[in-house]
Amino acid sequence: MSDFTSFWYSDDMEEQVAVSDGEFLLLNTNTRKVEKLGSTFEEAKESLKVLGKFENFSDFQ
Repeated sequence: MSDFTSFWYSDDMEEQVAVSDGEFLLLNTNTRKVEKLGSTFEEAKESLKVLGKFENFSDFQ
């Protein structure tokens, strides 16, 4: 069973970045889609930029 250790919410509250078992995940609350962002904060930050979602996560800026 996975434990989520940290959460960051997007500015519109529709998505979350969560850390589970050392992996950063992007969770969409509407579609329930999950995308892997990487295993470090920097990898997650870069993945958010590539996905065009970086600006919506002020905690990552």
